[in-house]
Amino acid sequence: MLRKRLLSLLGVITAVTVVLAACTQNPPPQSDQSPQEQVQTPPDASGTTPETPGSATDAPEPDSASASDITVSEEPYQIGIFSDVTTINHWSYLGPNSNIWNAYVLQPQRLALYQTSDILFDVVPQLATVPVERPFTQEGDFYVIEVPMREGVTWSDGTPVTAKDLVFTANTVLELQLPGNWSTNFDARFLEKVEAVDDYTVKLYYNTDPGLATHEWGTLQAPFMSEAYWSPIVEEAKVAVGALSAPAADASQEEQDAYQQQLSEAMNLLYNHVPDGEPVAGAFSMGKWEQGAFIENQAFSDYFQTGAQVEIYADGAYKETKPGDDGYEIAIGDPVSQKLTEYTYGPHTNSVVYIIYGSQDAAILALRNGDIDFILNSLGLQQGLEAQITNQPGIEVIKNPTNGYRYMGFNMRREPMNDVAFRQAVATLIDKDFVCGQILQNACVPVDSFVSEANTRWYSGDVPKWGVTADGTPMTREERIAEAVEILTAAGYSWENGEQPTYNANSDEAVSGRLLLPNGSPMDEIELLGPVSSYDPLRSNFASWIERWMNDIGIPVRAKLQEFNVYYDQVVQEQDFDMYILGWSLDVFPGSLEVFFSSDYSDPGNFNSGGYSNPDFDAKAKEINTCTTIEDCRQVAAELQQILATELPYVILFETGIIEAYRSDVLTYPYTETLSGLQFRQGMPQRVRVAE
Repeated sequence: MLRKRLLSLLGVITAVTVVLAACTQNPPPQSDQSPQEQVQTPPDASGTTPETPGSATDAPEPDSASASDITVSEEPYQIGIFSDVTTINHWSYLGPNSNIWNAYVLQPQRLALYQTSDILFDVVPQLATVPVERPFTQEGDFYVIEVPMREGVTWSDGTPVTAKDLVFTANTVLELQLPGNWSTNFDARFLEKVEAVDDYTVKLYYNTDPGLATHEWGTLQAPFMSEAYWSPIVEEAKVAVGALSAPAADASQEEQDAYQQQLSEAMNLLYNHVPDGEPVAGAFSMGKWEQGAFIENQAFSDYFQTGAQVEIYADGAYKETKPGDDGYEIAIGDPVSQKLTEYTYGPHTNSVVYIIYGSQDAAILALRNGDIDFILNSLGLQQGLEAQITNQPGIEVIKNPTNGYRYMGFNMRREPMNDVAFRQAVATLIDKDFVCGQILQNACVPVDSFVSEANTRWYSGDVPKWGVTADGTPMTREERIAEAVEILTAAGYSWENGEQPTYNANSDEAVSGRLLLPNGSPMDEIELLGPVSSYDPLRSNFASWIERWMNDIGIPVRAKLQEFNVYYDQVVQEQDFDMYILGWSLDVFPGSLEVFFSSDYSDPGNFNSGGYSNPDFDAKAKEINTCTTIEDCRQVAAELQQILATELPYVILFETGIIEAYRSDVLTYPYTETLSGLQFRQGMPQRVRVAE
């Protein structure tokens, strides 16, 4: 089997494999949150935990191993994935290269002051020694708070992790104005500076009383980077950036483009650095990487949480206890309700190997043959493949609700995508119920909201819905065409030779002239980027039908289906597109409502790839960063969902729930019922037990 073959393979690959001996020891500890894709739900102001997005059965039998008697399997935890990582540089991953495949591999390598608890997604200490505290102390113009850190935690090279490392990380982000997740981890609009009071006390300075998104789900969960390793590389980038002169506000486009190119080259001194020998402090560090074949994470033998026993209760109570000389105890709340889960931190395996497959069919075959233990994919398994493994001995199939959506986005820097009427007309044409129900045989569920319905605390169903009648039922094809034509006509659009779209009931199509823009010029052909069917047949099907329906009314669009990494870069890095279809695995806290759509995040490599810009929205969106109670944040989130569902920078298409499968004869997870499935926790590499 591949399990045995791969162990030999890993030992002999040298010339063609990138070897990243991230340390002289083994790999380090990291919180189980994913960048922007996964965050957590706070406790109520009262200190209790409200309704939870996921569910759980009774807790498993106690897992009472102490740090000294942790059993580490010699067998690797073998995971099937569907795309290679695009970077192994954490600065790049949380900046311009933030995608789910990078998160799966790189996230378990890092530590933060705080992490999120399993199942409930509450904020609990990781490197910090105390629960999250409020209120802040006011010192002059600043709102400040000190956070004590755990002593005795080391990087994988044996040197101590200190407050100076977090200060270095924060200063790098603030001074270089790093984009992407870094800009939400250390939000320069609110966070003024970070100081080390001593080696194990961090002091945070905000220019306003920071909201939940800025503090609890921002700074407190930012990863630590090693100052000793990264300082020379960061200084080189700072010198290169400092040597540039930003063009004047009225500079020509050519001058602005030239400056952006120079800035990109300067920043690449940081982003393109290959972190060979980088010390990390999470549960794992990078082992071997054979591009296009597999990536290996090696377990860190001195990971500080190894042996810590965790108990989580339905009322939000949390207990983490590590016995021994280096032990500690964290206790939050009074556990008087059902225990949701109990486990002991590992790693319980020497390594995690991520094996890249070209299709889900190939991965399913590998799972059936025992060559891999788990299939890791934010999309889950295709519904048709589930039948191949259901009831097969040794394989468990699990289903969970998802916190995310697939969507079609517009480049609002281009005409006519910059016109809300055009976007509303397109949204009206898209029959999500038809594609999900008849074409995809109920493999997906049509959705309209910018917050997942499964995320019950933050979801608002009170938003405009396009392509439905007054009583909420889906429009017919004829009604959709008539409604789209009415929207476009009211906005000044017309059709060549006066050939307004007319519906033919026999062919279920429309006959139309080419769409004319409000200025009378014919609309140019545009492209709709989407994934190839082998990557995601759901989105590729949607792309094909959207192409047909738009052409039906004279909108000249061509669907261009490509490999994920190819068109992802075209959208996010180059911002050279008309329309595209992608998906998000979302934070539990709805900070995405701002960072995906605020004009502050519209530069290349950032989240607002479509360039949506609305000053009224920006002003309201900033409140999601300053609201300090659950109820206030809920109200802001509902208003933002209303605006977005009206102006449609995205057309939200569907969600799927998530189906996952693993070898139950090899793996033991502490729980399997959770929002967005096991992939939301990167497959639980710090918690899973692997049989010998």
